[in-house]
Amino acid sequence: MLKQALVLFSILPLTAMATPVVEGVYVSGTNKRVHLSSFDYEGAKHYELFLANMIGDSSFITTSKAKPIQDGSTVVFTVPESGYLDYQSNLGCSVEVDFSSNEIQLKSLTNCTSTERAFNGSYVYSKKSSIVPKKYQGSWGDCDLPKAIREPAFLSDSKGSSNGTQRFDVIKVDPISSNELNVTGAFYYEADPVIHTINYKYLPDKSVRVKADWNDNSSLYKRCRD
Repeated sequence: MLKQALVLFSILPLTAMATPVVEGVYVSGTNKRVHLSSFDYEGAKHYELFLANMIGDSSFITTSKAKPIQDGSTVVFTVPESGYLDYQSNLGCSVEVDFSSNEIQLKSLTNCTSTERAFNGSYVYSKKSSIVPKKYQGSWGDCDLPKAIREPAFLSDSKGSSNGTQRFDVIKVDPISSNELNVTGAFYYEADPVIHTINYKYLPDKSVRVKADWNDNSSLYKRCRD
C-alpha cells in the first residue's frame, strides 16, 4: 500500500503541470507563421491551424480531440475536404505537430504538397502578434441601423473585419503610431486560405478609416454609442 501511494505521489506533479497549449500566433525566423485556434462543438474540441506564408501560398489543417491538447503532446492534423473544389491535390495531407511550452514543431507526413512541406520547422508563440492592444479595439458601422441588424467593422483582441462581413483571425499586429495600426489577417475565401493586411486609422471624432489591401478605396466608419 505504501509503495502504491509513493508511485501515485510521484506522478501527481506531472499531471498537475500539464497545461493546455496556448492559442494564437507562432512565428519562425522566416516569412512563415502559424495561427492556432479552437472551438467547441458537440462535446469535442476542434482545432484549426492556419499556415500563413507572408509572401506566398498558405494552407489550413485541422484536428478534433475529446479533450484540450496539452503541452508535451504530439498531434496529427490533416487538410480537410473542401466543399468548393472537385479536386484537391493536398486532400488528406497529414502534418505532425509537437507542442511544448510556447513552442510548436511541424513535420509533414503524407500526401502533402510543397506548400505544406515549406512549413516544416519550429515556431515560437508571439504575444505581440496574437493580441491587439486594447486602445485599438472597437466596433464601428452604420449607427443609424438598429444594433440587432448592424454588421459593423470591428477589431477585437484577436479577430476583426474591415467591412462587417469578411472576418479574419489576427496573425500580425504592426502599430504605425498611436492612432494608426496595420493588422494582417488570416481569411478563408471558399476553399482558399489567404492573408491580407488592413490599415486602421483612428480619427479625433472617434471614427475610423479602414483600408484593406485588396481595395483601392478606404471606408470611413463611425463609432456607435450602443
